Amino acid sequence: MPTVELANYFSTDRLLPSLNWVSDVAVNAKNAERVQAIQNQLEAVVNENAISAPLVLTFAVVGKPRFERASHQRINLFYSPTYTCVVGNPLGLVATCKLLGQRSFLFSSRLSVKQANQRSEFRQRIAMEHVEVRVIFDDENGFDEHQVVELFKQNRIFDAPINLPHISEREVLLSEDQFPLKCQVEQLIQQTSLDSFGGVSFDSRHVKKSDTHITTQYILFKLLVGAVAGIGTQEYSKMSKDLTLPNGEQLSSVLSDYCVNRVAIFLRAWLEPLKSTFVDDRSGYHLSPQVWQAIGLTFHHLDQGDVSNDELVSAGNALGKLDYSKTAKHWNDCPVMDLDAKGRIYKNAASSTRLFRAGLADYFVQVVGSGGLR
Repeated sequence: MPTVELANYFSTDRLLPSLNWVSDVAVNAKNAERVQAIQNQLEAVVNENAISAPLVLTFAVVGKPRFERASHQRINLFYSPTYTCVVGNPLGLVATCKLLGQRSFLFSSRLSVKQANQRSEFRQRIAMEHVEVRVIFDDENGFDEHQVVELFKQNRIFDAPINLPHISEREVLLSEDQFPLKCQVEQLIQQTSLDSFGGVSFDSRHVKKSDTHITTQYILFKLLVGAVAGIGTQEYSKMSKDLTLPNGEQLSSVLSDYCVNRVAIFLRAWLEPLKSTFVDDRSGYHLSPQVWQAIGLTFHHLDQGDVSNDELVSAGNALGKLDYSKTAKHWNDCPVMDLDAKGRIYKNAASSTRLFRAGLADYFVQVVGSGGLR
């Protein structure tokens, strides 16, 4: 049915009395973000003719509805809209109400006069967009309020979204997709000739032992951000978003070819001594995403001074000649490495991945003889 008709057939502005607590508990940033995401998708369908699956809402009828056969193929269902409650995709209903400027049970949906005038045409168009509606009812005994509450709670199970960590990054992992630093990452890949060392994976965040790749597009993005902006920005950066530097400028606009070329010089110098190791050993720290990101942080430290390209090559080679196997004795000098319980292999001894990267970078800086990480 058209979205504008929802309020005529179902209760869209309130939940059942037994669910009033939801209106308080559900007011949080995560739900606000989800509602906004649904709104954005619905707006894209209307404004940009974007491809989208239909919005699906499920309502339950409290009490026993009445049937009336209208024809051989159609049966009319009679019930009071007041005695209905959304039990499936409640946030989708809230998003729809907000776009229409109608009252909903969660968040404020009322538009100011100015907003109403500015979005008048859009609201007319979204009002005619169709939504798929499912109605749950018990024609024999009728649902009581307690049963409808249970159906609402089941929504958290049956309508639960699939857990895809860093989905915003995964959406841009494929080579044909776009992200703000795509050109710079591609430039880094080309200038370091990464294909000659084993190549880059574009469909996963980390390399696996069974892979032939030595790194991923995601790790290179993190390395490049750390090399240019340091550990703080590296920690919270997302591929899908451009990065704002402390001076207010966007990283994508200030990351010059010269800067990427400098990072590439250092990275390739690190890779060269490890070329055969990438083939022969798929279990060492040379494949660790934390080590790669620490290499970027090491460049960030070195680049704070007046370091020539030749000095970058020398520093990269020094780090590339380290033994990255997990049994290498030199890890004993690294403050964030410690032997495991059996005293056989060195492992991460830091309390977080950020501290692990920082500690590795500190150690790498010491290896090249430049003091501690700033």
